[in-house]
Amino acid sequence: MKRDFHAPGRSAVYGSRGMAATSMPIATFTALEVLQKGGNALDAAIAAVAVLGVVEPQSTGIGGDCFCLYAPAGTGRVIALNGSGRAPAASTPEALRARQVSSLVNTSAHVVTIPTAVSGWELLNKTYGRTELGELLRPAIRCAEEGWPVHARVASDWASAAAKLRGNEASARRFLVDGQAPAIGHRFTQPELGRTLRAIATHGARAFYEGEIAADMVATLRALGGLHTEEDFAKGLRNADFVEPIKTAWRGMEVYQCPPNGSGLHVLQLLGILDGFETPAQGPLSAERYHRHIEAARLVYRDRDAFLADPPRWMSRSGC
Repeated sequence: MKRDFHAPGRSAVYGSRGMAATSMPIATFTALEVLQKGGNALDAAIAAVAVLGVVEPQSTGIGGDCFCLYAPAGTGRVIALNGSGRAPAASTPEALRARQVSSLVNTSAHVVTIPTAVSGWELLNKTYGRTELGELLRPAIRCAEEGWPVHARVASDWASAAAKLRGNEASARRFLVDGQAPAIGHRFTQPELGRTLRAIATHGARAFYEGEIAADMVATLRALGGLHTEEDFAKGLRNADFVEPIKTAWRGMEVYQCPPNGSGLHVLQLLGILDGFETPAQGPLSAERYHRHIEAARLVYRDRDAFLADPPRWMSRSGC
């Protein structure tokens, strides 16, 4: 649909040599720098997400996971990576019930899986990258050690999480300033994160999953009641896997997603539902379009809550 230039909104962006889009200007700039220096799209993505983990810590970070879709140039195919975290080996339903844990809350150590982002970055970089991982992490290290101004959206999210951060001494010490979320424009530094990123840049992902850094994470989690072990973290070095992407045809395009346990399946479900409808004549902000999307999402999220799981672990538990 043609855009009304008298109304607020965004125009399509075009490029001939490369393009990057992220939620933060510095991350987008980092990706473009990598491309300008001869790196490929995967190199740019790793460098950008590493920066995001520093300047947008409420959204992402090296303590999280990594899902990736990548089309290697000249191959005509799309590869997918599942870098989702595994629960500690000892964290079984029986073990949790024995500790009187009947429900999981998002501040509990029992919801913390073994981070797989760093493992995923290294596997992707070794398999398809052009630039050394250590070089790609330099911008993130600089932002962590020298600090970066807190942007408006980040400050808003941070303020919303301040009460939760105060509930944990280590979080309060690292992520609050005089007991409060940092204000817009505050130059926030993270020297410990900088040291961790330097260790990864120098020694690879193994520096994160073994040795001093892993031992510190395990000790912190166990002090909070977690069942994590250093062996769990050592196995995390190999937890990222290449998997076969799933796809669907939609209005002349092939749309790819990562398979379960990622939620990409539900994107394809949504497209399948909406493909049966014509574009509303009233435009993208019409009540008709909103109603269709809300109802489609309601059906798909119902399926997500009922069926989405980790296939290998679901099959092993069911005896398949």
